[in-house]
Amino acid sequence: MKKYLVALILLLCLGVAAMGLLTFYLVDNFEDGSYSKWFTFDNVKLSIFKNPKSEKKDLVLESCGENSLRLAGLAKSWYVGGIGTNLNVDPANYSRLQIDVMGGPDQGKIKLELYEDSNKTGAIEQDAQQGWKVTSDKIWAVEVPIMRDGYTRYSIPFSAFSDGNPGTGSDKFGDGNFLRMQLIFVASSQEGSVDCAVDNIIFTN
Repeated sequence: MKKYLVALILLLCLGVAAMGLLTFYLVDNFEDGSYSKWFTFDNVKLSIFKNPKSEKKDLVLESCGENSLRLAGLAKSWYVGGIGTNLNVDPANYSRLQIDVMGGPDQGKIKLELYEDSNKTGAIEQDAQQGWKVTSDKIWAVEVPIMRDGYTRYSIPFSAFSDGNPGTGSDKFGDGNFLRMQLIFVASSQEGSVDCAVDNIIFTN
């Protein structure tokens, strides 16, 4: 009887451990053919992109499913614009942010921003008179390049994020829930453009 009990406990422990390893939070994978949860600003235009079929083995492309989000726009002094979505994610449950990015002839980079609720109000306080500057909460930021052809998977540990608004909010990462995510697009030339797609945006371990 004791052997069966020990075996049952081990199975339960392994099951809990496996669940922990598979923990993730899906921000969006665009398989519903919609981007209604995202807002845009400045010159970025959005559309649903039908992912191509690969003639050779491409595990990232295969995981992207049928749809992704295409983002395109012209730059003004390098800057194109961006998109954002509201969240309520506890960073204590995860250790990294993952995103798949499809590039093309127009390269550039994406600045990923996580807005942390440093003062625990459940809202991001901003000053409209100062260009919607965040006044009380922390922004954590990291940049990834837009490569040329095909998908690139970026799995970014939270430790890679740096302080995006020094002097505001908490200096301790994970001091509050993530209430917003923004992706800001920068062209590779001053008056260039960006044309890329993103998919499988998730928080994971």
